[in-house]
Amino acid sequence: MNIRMTPWVVALGMAFSANLALAEPMKGFIVGEQCAKLGKIGECYLKWAAPMVLWTQDGDYYRIKLAGKDLDQASLDKAFGQEVEVDGTVVDKGPDKGQLQVSKLTLLNPRGKKEFFKG
Repeated sequence: MNIRMTPWVVALGMAFSANLALAEPMKGFIVGEQCAKLGKIGECYLKWAAPMVLWTQDGDYYRIKLAGKDLDQASLDKAFGQEVEVDGTVVDKGPDKGQLQVSKLTLLNPRGKKEFFKG
């Protein structure tokens, strides 16, 4: 009986460790999927905003599914075109990249943030 349980224990451990690896924060920009496909990250048109994706520095992009208790479409709209850090899990790895289930979204350089220069 112990011989049969060993593969299950190993498989469960691997699945658990895979989820931990995906749960670390990711940095990138919130842009429209068409902008990510064309590589137009800094010049994404608002008409191309739907659906929104997280574009990473590696050139990968993930469709966003909001899953956090304080996240809604308005918070995602505020992040459009900006650099963010997200906590989440890749839940679907399809042919057109994956879907990222976002539990936390943080703007890294929000608009209107004061900058002071020493001269």
